[in-house]
Amino acid sequence: MTETLVSPGVPAEYQNIGRRVPKFDAVHKAAGTLKFVGDIRLPGMLEIKILRSPHPHAEVLSIDISKALAIPGVKGIITHEDSPAHAYGREFALPPEYMPRDNHVIQNKARYVGDVVAAVAATSAAAAARAVEAIEVRYRKLPAALDPFEAIKAGAPQIHDVVYWGDEADHLTGNILRTVKMSVGDVEAGFDEADVIVENTFTVPKQQQSPMERRCIVVDPTPDGRLEVWCTTQSIHGLRHNLARALGIPYSRINVHQSFLGGAFGARLDMNVDEPIAAMLALKTGQPVRLQLTREEDMMSTSRHPATVTLKSGVKKDGTLVAHQMTAHVDTGAYACSGEWVTKCMGGWFMSMYRVPHQDFVGHVIYTNTPPAAGFRGFGNPQANVPVESHMDILADKLGIDPVEMRLKNYIRSGDAYYAQGPNVVDYIKSCGVEEILTEGARRIGWGRRTEFAHQDRSTSKVLKGIGLGRAFHTSGCGQANEVSDILEYAGSVIKLNEDGTASLTTALVDMGTGNLMGHAQIVAEVLGLRAEDIIVTNTDTDSSPYDVVTHASRSTYVSGMVAKLCAEKVRDIVLEMAGRILDVDPSDLQLRAGSAHVVGAAGAGRETTSVTIEEIARTAQMRQWGTIMASESKRAVTTASHFTCKFVEVSVDTETGHITIDRVVAGSDVGQVINPVLVEGQIHGGAAQAFGYALLEELQVDRETGRTLNPDYLNYKIFTSRDACRDFEVFFAATHEDTGPFGAKGIGESANNDGASAVTNAVANALGVHIKDLPITPERVLRALGKI
Repeated sequence: MTETLVSPGVPAEYQNIGRRVPKFDAVHKAAGTLKFVGDIRLPGMLEIKILRSPHPHAEVLSIDISKALAIPGVKGIITHEDSPAHAYGREFALPPEYMPRDNHVIQNKARYVGDVVAAVAATSAAAAARAVEAIEVRYRKLPAALDPFEAIKAGAPQIHDVVYWGDEADHLTGNILRTVKMSVGDVEAGFDEADVIVENTFTVPKQQQSPMERRCIVVDPTPDGRLEVWCTTQSIHGLRHNLARALGIPYSRINVHQSFLGGAFGARLDMNVDEPIAAMLALKTGQPVRLQLTREEDMMSTSRHPATVTLKSGVKKDGTLVAHQMTAHVDTGAYACSGEWVTKCMGGWFMSMYRVPHQDFVGHVIYTNTPPAAGFRGFGNPQANVPVESHMDILADKLGIDPVEMRLKNYIRSGDAYYAQGPNVVDYIKSCGVEEILTEGARRIGWGRRTEFAHQDRSTSKVLKGIGLGRAFHTSGCGQANEVSDILEYAGSVIKLNEDGTASLTTALVDMGTGNLMGHAQIVAEVLGLRAEDIIVTNTDTDSSPYDVVTHASRSTYVSGMVAKLCAEKVRDIVLEMAGRILDVDPSDLQLRAGSAHVVGAAGAGRETTSVTIEEIARTAQMRQWGTIMASESKRAVTTASHFTCKFVEVSVDTETGHITIDRVVAGSDVGQVINPVLVEGQIHGGAAQAFGYALLEELQVDRETGRTLNPDYLNYKIFTSRDACRDFEVFFAATHEDTGPFGAKGIGESANNDGASAVTNAVANALGVHIKDLPITPERVLRALGKI
């Protein structure tokens, strides 16, 4: 059973907002006609294969490519000797001055098993693979730091000697990239005020984003010296910027084309090493090239940051939180990627969940000789949420207070300040449906049964039942009041009215498969009085589109959608002015609806003609040469909007096998006005599946002796599939309206993922009578908790 209730109170005059409109790419996907990057084939295109290090830490003493060059079909090989000497950064949302730069296209030192040593371009993938095998490399193996706690000990192998922040060189002593500190109040004084103090340590795993589409890049060098680029990226402008910096060439020499993605979830949030490798080989050979990673390479290229988190909390007897302290050790792998920002966000998410007067966060970002971690849906939020929400249940049980009541007593609410994205982005809650989703979710799941499950006979029962709760929040974008800041947040749109009365929308925002551009079409259609199917979302590139930062941070609707709305309002004003000329009325007496401009109010009394179609307006503008009806808008977001979610989960635990089944889910969400229920439901279901995998199954395992990734394929790395999904999944929405969002909307993408693992963890604890603090909760860990192994 799947029940979905649309947000109540959708205004009757809306023609598109709040309606179930199918994604415009759905038919093409079903028919197999939608083109992804991996489908691109260009005349004379070469295939690229990469030689990767078999050692976690090694210096390349010599490399001989002569035998490889002699293989028929090989057109070009690059090594560290061809690579630009300067370091580059990978993150799309940061200005260069704030971006850690520790990557080189290819270096003479490998820092993890799989690091790039050389790359080959050949007329076929088979020839390129043979050439890779023919390259002879002599390594000097170096001691490796494979465990974060070993890596920060005195005398541990040094992984990076220097990291650049803008033009400033940071010479490292040890393997801590950065230590992030945040605090409010006096946490020690807070602990002195507390009646009860509880401390626990949790570990959260290295989870792979697992998009269906493998990373792929196609680069076509043009005769005039430019590069045409197609890539599985979440930001076409961000990729152009970073690629230009990595290669040391002007931005204007690169044009990145917008492409649909077969999923991303943060795996395509940063530029990887593959894009500059492909560009270098295209320039070297003068031919178009294609690099598509194998599944193993793709899975090793990025992941969620694993972390060990110690949380200490002080609370009054009545359940009031007075002190919160978190210490996190975050493993960023061999390169910085998003490590510092994920850790900053962990601190922000931790300190913004509950009203606590005294809080302290310390996060250590640690280099190890393991595959690099990067952005993943939630961006540090799940790593903070699992400890916080597990801790809330532990505190509630210790005090004898209902966990729902514990949360209702302490949650942050309208008017409260919160950290939007780490320590430098602070905003205030303007709309909040937390109380509604908590109380209604508890009612729907039958929360009272939790007490019964807590007293079930665990010594004789073959199956134990449990109910758990997790709640979360996230921000809609990264907007802030400061014009100059350490994170970029602005978007642009262009809208053109066509002669048949349809409209074309140009935006650089990338659709990762979620249908976010369909939501934009509905917003534009609502403003212009058209149908969503009358809006053509154009396929664009960096040459033709205004800048948009990146599809991340749950900002697609709230930030980019708002800019599209502002742009559509400019077009609407032009259409009304022209309609006024045609109908000989003041534009203020006109309204666009159902494809026409209508005279409203007293101005229409006694008139023979009271409307003109938008198509007629566009055709008249052309015949009378009034010009193209079009507008552009580029705007910076100055606020975020916190969106809230909760999940109530019922589980069954087999006491003989340790297997956990998710029997029922009730998911409440405060997303403001729902633009398209189909898209929002998809986010909630998909986010839950990833979160449940995080809780129960997923961990990218690295051998602590050899540095090799043990399960870089779906035979050995298990994710939730449709067969694992819970059929009894109920979704409901809070009746809220966000005045700062387009038509009252907020984001949803990341918070749909943030609370699910916590809910499962707490449900299992209710069933077992003990909290398992290390994820994933495997059958072995269940049986160990039951004392059976």
